[in-house]
Amino acid sequence: MTEKVIAVGTLPGSSVARLKGRARSAMVGALFGSAWMSWAAVFVPAARTTALVLVAVIAILLVGWAAARLRIVRRYKDSAADRERWTSVAPLFWIDTTAEWLLGAGAVAALAHFGRYALIPQFLGVIIGLHFLPLAWIFRASRYYIMGTAIVVCVCGSLLIPEGSIRNVIACAGICLPMWITAVVSLSQD
Repeated sequence: MTEKVIAVGTLPGSSVARLKGRARSAMVGALFGSAWMSWAAVFVPAARTTALVLVAVIAILLVGWAAARLRIVRRYKDSAADRERWTSVAPLFWIDTTAEWLLGAGAVAALAHFGRYALIPQFLGVIIGLHFLPLAWIFRASRYYIMGTAIVVCVCGSLLIPEGSIRNVIACAGICLPMWITAVVSLSQD
């Protein structure tokens, strides 16, 4: 029985781009998901310290896993086709990301101006969720359609709960959990 051994740095081009993309995506999901779950823990009316410690433990494990994966895939060389593909999609990626941040800042400013602070997690959640839909098309990754849709559904569903800290916990967790789940799925593949 013969085994095919692939030396570090010599994976096929599309596989390298996929591995690196998944690792980067997992790190982003782990970091931003952890930030949102930290906010959910802050809004918890009781046992806030316990919730924050639990979030910190999960965040450390997930970010550590993503960091380890990034350390592994950074050794692989990008093919010319991978670099050309990134060059073609990078402007769309940065336009989408910039629009997300600007819309988020604008929404927070407008809601604060009108004294509607309780709606900030929901507005940001919709903006964040919708931001993933163009990314799904740009990167040809259906998981972003699923994640973006799940975030929007969760934060809009949280509006069915009467105003208060529980509604904000649900909204923030509804932003985090799809990100964490997508990060785990990305890290579990390959």
